[in-house]
Amino acid sequence: EVNLKSNDVSVNSDIDYSNVLLTVERGAFHFDKFILKDTVITFYPSSESFSAEDENYNQISEQIISKQARNEFVKKIIEDGFFKLKDSYSNNTSDNSYLAVTFKFNNQSKQVVSDDFERECPELLKFIEQEIIRLHNKNLTRVILPG
Repeated sequence: EVNLKSNDVSVNSDIDYSNVLLTVERGAFHFDKFILKDTVITFYPSSESFSAEDENYNQISEQIISKQARNEFVKKIIEDGFFKLKDSYSNNTSDNSYLAVTFKFNNQSKQVVSDDFERECPELLKFIEQEIIRLHNKNLTRVILPG
């Protein structure tokens, strides 16, 4: 029985998650992006200087994550149905800050854009944004400026 179980585990670990490319782009007030490639998350600030008190919002930074963290993140994105989402989500408000996620994995590629990162935005997109920020480990959360 022990052998059967260890074989079951290896079935999952046969999936090579290293070819993942995940891009998370944020709209208003930010216009920045995070890119996960293999086990490296790179933050690219906006070309316009962001007036945050935290200088980390204005400089490129990298964070290496564990293979296990990467695998769990990618697995959740797939299992929670990223490839089944609509290509775009919109609402009728004008004070939107968009969220765009592009996910490439094993010859599959899809971009999902939500006009607003809060309203009408799929939970999975919100999770992806929050999780990449958490894994990047510099606390570059969204800053909501008074409009």
